[in-house]
Amino acid sequence: MELPIVKTPAECVDKNEIRQQIDRIDKEIITLFALRFQYVNEIVKFKSDAESVVAQDRKNEVISLRGEWAQAQGLDKCTFEAIFKCLIDYNIKKELEILNRRNEQAMC
Repeated sequence: MELPIVKTPAECVDKNEIRQQIDRIDKEIITLFALRFQYVNEIVKFKSDAESVVAQDRKNEVISLRGEWAQAQGLDKCTFEAIFKCLIDYNIKKELEILNRRNEQAMC
C-alpha cells in the first residue's frame, strides 16, 4: 500500500498546505496502526501464556529492525526504536488483556 502524493513538500506554497499534507499522512499512519492492531488481536489466538505474549526476543528484534528501517530512510534510529517500543508495549498490554479474558472464560 503506497500513499499517493497529492503535493510534494516543495510544491506546497504555504504552511497551511504543508499542514494539510502532514495531517493527511498522519491520518494514514493512524489507519495503518489500526490495521496493525487488528493483526495483534488475531495473533493472541496462537499464544497460550504471558511469556508467549511478551516474546522478549521477538520484541527486541522488531524494535531493532524498525530502527534500522528508519535509519535507512534518513531518520533517527533511536527515536523510531522508542516509538516502536511504546507501540509494542501497548500491544503487549492489550494482548495480555485478551489472553486473560480468554483464560477467565475457559474457567467458567
